[in-house]
Amino acid sequence: MKKKWKASDKANFFLNLSRLLERGYTLHHGASLLGIQDGPYAKSIIANWLKALGEGKSWGEALERLELPNDIQAYLFFSERYGRLNRGFYYAGRMLKEREKIKQQFMTIARYPILLIWIIAMLFSFMVFFVFPQFEALFQTMDIEYPAITTMTFLFFQSIPYGFLLLLIVFTIGVIYYYGSFKNKTSLEQYKFILKIPLINRLLRMYVTYSFSLQFGQLLKGGLHVLDVLTVFVDQSRLSILKEEGERMKEELNEGLQFSDVVVNSGCYTAEFKEIIQHGQQTGKLADDLIHYSEMLWNDLLQRVQQITMTIQPILFLVIGLFMLLLFLSIFLPIFQLITSIDAY
Repeated sequence: MKKKWKASDKANFFLNLSRLLERGYTLHHGASLLGIQDGPYAKSIIANWLKALGEGKSWGEALERLELPNDIQAYLFFSERYGRLNRGFYYAGRMLKEREKIKQQFMTIARYPILLIWIIAMLFSFMVFFVFPQFEALFQTMDIEYPAITTMTFLFFQSIPYGFLLLLIVFTIGVIYYYGSFKNKTSLEQYKFILKIPLINRLLRMYVTYSFSLQFGQLLKGGLHVLDVLTVFVDQSRLSILKEEGERMKEELNEGLQFSDVVVNSGCYTAEFKEIIQHGQQTGKLADDLIHYSEMLWNDLLQRVQQITMTIQPILFLVIGLFMLLLFLSIFLPIFQLITSIDAY
């Protein structure tokens, strides 16, 4: 069975490698040292990566040996271009670590609700196939009407298969649309389409602005000019939206537009991003302002995601609790009604 190099272990590897590079270690020395303490599979990946670099492979080609998500590869690709690999490994490790942290939090939060949903599903099956048919036969024999809440619950259960059918139809339409239309759109067109979804558009806009401002600021700080930075964006393919944005911005800058105006023309970024750029240009510290702004966005993004994950659990428990109450009432109210009817006889 093929083992995997866990994302959390990759994050620690990158963060530790960043520290070693800052202390003067060479890339090969630091990576080899850290590879000793990792498992055999991780060690082989690191060795293949270093071997590719030793054979003269480009930095971008060698990165593919590390089996990383495209955006993480892009961070490391850019860090080599602005000559600060230690920072690139730091940002890559930090993002991987935070992703795993959020993933683990979500799994912890969802564990008990999923268990309760499974229990409710069992109760639902028991009621549909055993309890309600018995109730229906008994009530018809005694010529008694169901309580209103039991009737509503029964109708609700009867409508669930139709609900699943509707979801299946919607899912099928979604798959057809994805492969027939959405997949053929450019990354920028896909991004703008997703921005129309209210619940995630703010988070997605913040993430794209964070990626753009961080990489742009670091490249500027590395000594490149604006057009040179955009050329670097165009030359990479791991973050396709930055590639397409780089092409668009170069064209508009060559037409004589201001950089701050060019950035906001696509409507892809946060509302205040134009002012951040203008402030940086006026003070002559555009690179620093972009890097600092990216850090603020990162912290804000993490805080919002944390709030969302912490809000999900009580909402799930509330919905499950209401559903359990509905099941309880729909079962026991008919029993009480039967007891009352028997006493009346």
